[in-house]
This record gives sequence, C-alpha cells and structure tokens, in this order.
Amino acid sequence: MANLRAAGVAFEPAEAPAEAPAGALDGCAIEAPVRLVSVTVGIRRVALIAKPLLGCGFALQFSDYVKNLLAPLGAGTLGASLVAIDTGSGYECRGRNRDNGTKLSAHAKGLALDVGAFVFSDGRKIRIDAQSDPQSISYIKTLRTAACGWFTTILGPGSDPYHASHLHFDIERHGSNGAYRICQ
Repeated sequence: MANLRAAGVAFEPAEAPAEAPAGALDGCAIEAPVRLVSVTVGIRRVALIAKPLLGCGFALQFSDYVKNLLAPLGAGTLGASLVAIDTGSGYECRGRNRDNGTKLSAHAKGLALDVGAFVFSDGRKIRIDAQSDPQSISYIKTLRTAACGWFTTILGPGSDPYHASHLHFDIERHGSNGAYRICQ
C-alpha cells in the first residue's frame, strides 16, 4: 500500500469479502484488498468510476498502466486528457466466464479488472465495443496491444462472446513457468 501511495494512487483499504456464498466455488480469496479510487497523472486525477475491489498488487500494476500508457496515449492520440475509466467491480467470487463448473476466474482472486469505456476531458466517452472515429479506433487498438506488456491476459471484442463489450485485464500466471501470456 505504501507503493500505491508513493505512485499517487488514491485508494481505500478494504476488508476481504466474507466467506463465499453457499454454492459458490472454493478458493475465492483476495490478498491485501483495496478499492481503487483514482490515479494521479501529472496534475490530473483519473477516476475509476466503480471504485473496483482489487488485490493491492494488481491495483499497483493497473495504476502504472493508466499513468504510463492510457493517459499519455489518450492525450497524444485524442488531444484530450483521460479523466475517468468505466470499470466493473473487480473482485467477484466466480468461475471463468461466470461458469462455476470451470477453473476460478482471476476475478475470484482480485487479480482482474474489466473495462467498458474511457472518458476524456472533452466529454468524449470511448466504449470498448464501439468507436466512432479513426482516433478512437487507434486509441483502443494501441492500448489493447500494449497491455500485453503489463498484464498476462487481455481479452476483448473478437476473443470470445464473453468479452464482446469490454476489455479484461489480469495478472494471473499461466503455463508451466508462469510466463505464458494470453493476448486476444
């Protein structure tokens, strides 16, 4: 949490969720939970609208991505400042693709976040599933490609029907040595 503070990240320490509800999967847990409120980029704050519940390590990774890629890319590509990110809740005790018959989702460990849209200082809201101009298309395409350098899994429109309307970012380890990445 000291690293989050030093990075200019506004967060609220949070309690770990209570035991999983009856019928839920075993193994849901979140280490060092925080609610991510905003990320300072220069003199501006980029708000995370839903204040997602995340593991502290993932919150630090995502805030670094916001500060060093999302915000500067938006300013350069769109000529406007990133002011907010429309996200899901982050932590959720569930299986992959909301199927409790599968492996645990990275969301069930606080290691994942879904993003539906980005909001800019000029009032523009760029949705993941619908961009209306070449600059917005370029912004989404570039941030999605570059995300593979920050995260181990990136899923979004075109990867499968479950991610048709948002981008999924996570840092769960894959493969025998933990270095395999899924970027779709």
